[in-house]
Amino acid sequence: MKQSGARIFTTQAGSLPRPDHLIELNHARQAGEPFDERAYQERLGAAVVEVVRRQQRVGIDVPGDGEFGKAMGQRINYGAWWSYSFQRLGGLELGMELYRIPAQRSEPGRVRLTSFSDRRDRGRFAAAYADPDSGVSTNRGGPGMRLPVCRGPIVYTGQEAIRADIAHMKAALAAAGVDEGFMTSIAPGSASRIGNEHYRTEEELIFACAEAMREEYRAILEAGFVLQLDDPAIAENWDMINPEPSVEEYRKLSMIACASISAGEAGMAPMSPTSRCATSSTSCSRWTARPIPSRRAMFATSTSGKCGAT
Repeated sequence: MKQSGARIFTTQAGSLPRPDHLIELNHARQAGEPFDERAYQERLGAAVVEVVRRQQRVGIDVPGDGEFGKAMGQRINYGAWWSYSFQRLGGLELGMELYRIPAQRSEPGRVRLTSFSDRRDRGRFAAAYADPDSGVSTNRGGPGMRLPVCRGPIVYTGQEAIRADIAHMKAALAAAGVDEGFMTSIAPGSASRIGNEHYRTEEELIFACAEAMREEYRAILEAGFVLQLDDPAIAENWDMINPEPSVEEYRKLSMIACASISAGEAGMAPMSPTSRCATSSTSCSRWTARPIPSRRAMFATSTSGKCGAT
């Protein structure tokens, strides 16, 4: 990864607004309308070139592809970073709508995630979540998207998609005259927030996601990009446990997600953690394939429950 002793390099968080024509194409594809995949990839590639050029023009040192390969069929979509993985993992079948899934309350000695509709913040801030113009949710009173359920061994099936994403990003960097860029991928702890009818425990499901997603992590790193692992679940899971857990209980649960990131890099060349970012709704870490001498990536949680490389 680029280093400088003279100034701080600039980058951005990942997802950027998609152009209207790309949103329209994605909407048609998601609606099952007749679709020309080759023409779509050409338009997608051109859009990635343009968004990388725009980042370069405004002074971004390490640009991303805007996550344009993670399809959005509408202007505002808070879940594309997550739902893209549903099409890249085998062993999943569509289940119940997101907001119709029954609650799963925690009990003493058994802390677990409840349903999205049972999140504590949805009860505390019901008026905001019910207001379609508040900006806190894109759900307008409907049942939400159908959430996948794991009903077989999880395997990675997104080889063609990640190859296309990588090819578009390489072409964009070359067109903009930029020598380094980053790509995002979902971390195991966030990818595993789906239904589970196959694995004995949720922990087994998380580590199965880690093993499957490793193929995508490896592809991004071997292509020469900085890898950003997106793991909002480490921050968001706090209000998805009902009733509220103790800090120690939440730390213990979060450490499983942290350990799954290490599992996701197993068998690959040593990776260097290069940065960490965390907000109330986002946690992510960036990695390169450059090893740090005599130092392995370690993970720790702060008292806030957020995980980061140290």
